[in-house]
Amino acid sequence: MKKKNRVWRYLYKLHRYIGLLSAVVLLMLAITGIALNHTEGLQLDRQMIQSRVILDWYGIESPNRLKSFSTTNHWLSEVEQQVYFDQKLLNTDEHILLGAVETDEFIVAAMQNSLVLLSVEGEIIEQSSISGIEKIGLGEQQKIVIKSSTGVMSSGDGLLSWHPHKKIVKWSEASQTPDTIRQRIQNKFRSSILPLERVLLDLHSGRLFGNIGVIIVDITGVLLIILALSGCTIWLKHKLRSFHFFPKP
Repeated sequence: MKKKNRVWRYLYKLHRYIGLLSAVVLLMLAITGIALNHTEGLQLDRQMIQSRVILDWYGIESPNRLKSFSTTNHWLSEVEQQVYFDQKLLNTDEHILLGAVETDEFIVAAMQNSLVLLSVEGEIIEQSSISGIEKIGLGEQQKIVIKSSTGVMSSGDGLLSWHPHKKIVKWSEASQTPDTIRQRIQNKFRSSILPLERVLLDLHSGRLFGNIGVIIVDITGVLLIILALSGCTIWLKHKLRSFHFFPKP
């Protein structure tokens, strides 16, 4: 009889210690699971990680190659298929920047198959589709001039109409990005890659900590199975004791 009592005492202790060992991982799984279940409401896929520590942990580095074009007062840059007005990200339909020019009233950025009309503050006014653009420049009286697969054309009415152009053009050419703008773009680009949802998913699965994290989560799963079985056994013992199947210790 004493031997049976020792077995039950061992089962009680096992149940208690497994619960304590699993508590931290269980809390993490519960918190991340609840958050991930409300991804849309919490906009986890739109919130980007800003922490340098986490970005370093994921090995996300700042891009080194920037292609920039200077206008009279601003810089337009392309980096890793993102276009920036100074250090502000532009939500354009295309991401290959070929040049940019500025007039007294607006700024025009040239992509491969479109022209993006911007205000002097960098707000997108409209985007016009034009196929096969090769480069952009300024002609006389601040006319916008483009060279495309159909030839050299100019517009003096805000991109509304185009006419053949045969006069002198000052073409937009790539320039070296100023250090201050380059650093700001690199930092902003780096902090726009990793969504909070991805970090929570990796934390929930344990992958945030590599193979060791996955193993810990797997072990916790096994411990939970043991916890459930031992808990049911203990409950069943107390239930059956009321029917005098088990002697009281």
